[in-house]
Amino acid sequence: MATSLRSSTKVLFDTNVLLSAFIFKKTPAEVYQYCAERYTLYTSEWLLNELAEILKREKFKLPLSLQVAILQQVRIDAQLVNPTNNLPTDSRDPDDNNVLQVALFVKADFIITGDRDLLDLKQVIDTVMISPATFYERYIG
Repeated sequence: MATSLRSSTKVLFDTNVLLSAFIFKKTPAEVYQYCAERYTLYTSEWLLNELAEILKREKFKLPLSLQVAILQQVRIDAQLVNPTNNLPTDSRDPDDNNVLQVALFVKADFIITGDRDLLDLKQVIDTVMISPATFYERYIG
């Protein structure tokens, strides 16, 4: 039986999960939609810029209109924040520290990610790192 979360739950999606949710669908898409409908999502310009760069990659062959639509949807679904806290140094990957910075700034309950460097941290202060599959299993399924 799935565990219930409070409606004030704060969630941050890493860019790898956003890409999977909008392009490859399946579990990441279900988790994203579920969270967008029930909880407060957060993002930052840094994360949106990273997502935009990923969406432009040749290997995805995404039309510009789809790239724009994905970024617009994330802007609609998530509150845009400009973190002013210090950049953490917890992750082995320096780019992941930008994700952590946003999460710690908003006091996020979860970072939903497929990134091994973040998942290996398990938790930073009160923010839990969790994969889409585990989130689905614990809180949706």
